[in-house]
Amino acid sequence: MSERHKILDKIKKCLALSASSNEHEAEAALRQAKKLMETHGITDQDVQAAEAEEHRARAGAKTTPPSWEESLASKIADAFGCRLVFSAYLWNCQSKWSFIGCGAAPEVASYAFSVLHRQAKRARDEHIKTRLKRCKRAIKTRRADLFNDGWVHAVAGKIESFAGNEQQTAAIDAYMAKHYPSLGNLKSRDRNDGRTLRDHEHGDFFAGHRSGRDAQLNRGVGGADQHSQLEDLRGRQ
Repeated sequence: MSERHKILDKIKKCLALSASSNEHEAEAALRQAKKLMETHGITDQDVQAAEAEEHRARAGAKTTPPSWEESLASKIADAFGCRLVFSAYLWNCQSKWSFIGCGAAPEVASYAFSVLHRQAKRARDEHIKTRLKRCKRAIKTRRADLFNDGWVHAVAGKIESFAGNEQQTAAIDAYMAKHYPSLGNLKSRDRNDGRTLRDHEHGDFFAGHRSGRDAQLNRGVGGADQHSQLEDLRGRQ
């Protein structure tokens, strides 16, 4: 733990004590918190942002993710009460999805994405091998995206929403303002946007939906259960 994190922890403990029913203890704790903040140049936003954490998962694309992958990441982020950021790198690095939340949620969300994304890719490869191997490359990719659209649509029913409280929301807002002050909107790539789908292309979507119903993702309900869930997901690699 860095020295700054240690100071932030001390400040948070003092602020917690400042809510004490003992008036003298509360005033002393608040004075100590303010003194630490002034001494180390720590703002209220810094303290609030320290309640949130960020965990990253590898993206499938280097620059612009396909719409089905963005949909998968978004559904997982929403389910775990996290904010989602896509970071693309122009040099030879792998892009990332960042899940930002409180407690164990961002860690479990990032791992859940990795598990489900890996399953989606395996299912996609199998669909291409069995149904699309004679198609031209561009058509193969576009129809495989339809398959994954269906896959993600089916998986959405397996991901339960976890409600965040007001304190978590405030902490995440503070984290975003501090670390991502100029965040833009992500424009993912939808290769089928504006097209009128043919029967066999609808078939790709429904094949993906059938495959997605077999996806594996066990969920905890919070705290220690989420850590148990993470261990369970690791066991399914």
